[in-house]
Amino acid sequence: MSKLWTPDNAGKIIPVVRVRPLEPPPPTIGARLQAQHLHWQLGRYVEDLSFGPGGRGRRRRWVVDQEAEQHNLVLNQTYDTLIAQFGFRDLNDYAVVGTGTTPPAASQIGLANEVARTRRDQNASTSGTYSLSTVQDGVYEITRIREFSEAEVGNRNLTEWGFSPSGTAGNNLMSRELFRDGNGNPIVITPASDQRLRLIYKIRISTGPTTPQTVSIDIAGIGVRTGLFVINRSTDPNYGYQMWYDTRADLGLIHHFARADTGLSVYNRPMRVRVTPSYTGFFFLGSQGWGSLSQWYYCQFQAYTAGSRLRRTQSVTYAPGDFNDTLVGFALWLPAGGGGYLANALMVLNTEQEFTKTNLYRLTIGEWTLTWGP
Repeated sequence: MSKLWTPDNAGKIIPVVRVRPLEPPPPTIGARLQAQHLHWQLGRYVEDLSFGPGGRGRRRRWVVDQEAEQHNLVLNQTYDTLIAQFGFRDLNDYAVVGTGTTPPAASQIGLANEVARTRRDQNASTSGTYSLSTVQDGVYEITRIREFSEAEVGNRNLTEWGFSPSGTAGNNLMSRELFRDGNGNPIVITPASDQRLRLIYKIRISTGPTTPQTVSIDIAGIGVRTGLFVINRSTDPNYGYQMWYDTRADLGLIHHFARADTGLSVYNRPMRVRVTPSYTGFFFLGSQGWGSLSQWYYCQFQAYTAGSRLRRTQSVTYAPGDFNDTLVGFALWLPAGGGGYLANALMVLNTEQEFTKTNLYRLTIGEWTLTWGP
């Protein structure tokens, strides 16, 4: 509501009140990426005897000669370009080391002098292994262990490190720092010919909203409809389906959404909504209408503008022959090819906001938005 003042015919000032409807915002998913810390270890493998139920044997044991932990920063290009290319899961997939001494700055894009890059973990696997832990509802940490071999770093004077989602050497780092001791002072690490360098790096990702939010969505020819919006965070205990991304459906959603995967789709059908303790208070799709109305369409994504830190879906249009029924909600979901079987983000229309579509009309649904930042 706004108040203006205007003169009447006699020149007197009279108030004019204009009333504008205040609609809630459209469905928006937020993601926050932060670097946590690096734990580096300089060490070697030694062989010794082991004893167990199977008898005596030999084993390789990791022995640490020097180590420290340090904080670091996420580079600007991570938010401006890398997330839109690689998503969130693999940003710290490759470890990178170098011999440059330039102090780190958020505007940098690579090491001053890169000498080695690896995806190898402590078990010699190069498949991109990682561990995922839940800090609290909607807050997760991804930890990767990467190990440089004796041939890669032996007898080199290493001074800088970083992580990247790419295996190609160059200016594609998500983070960059100098090696530092326990007091934060820059140091030079010089592995011997029989030593390896192990980097243990953790990043933190937060998603939201963590509770149901009141939102509105614009449906062409019908107008604005309001409802509740929520993100799915776990598996469906009734079916046992394993949601993509180690059961964290919200992480799978933002990962695919950010990089505009075609596997991300808008799903629209009659549905039943349940809230039970096993779902920790969140909305999930029920089984009603799972048969002939089980249709979904691939989203068409707007082109990402570097530096905008957001990705929007374009309006999705259904043909006259599709979804001719009473519709009560919409969902973004990962189909089976993406590893998910339930909605990852769901909007349920409020009572009396439902509507019926017939074969005389097309259905165009307004945009859903993902934003991200530090």
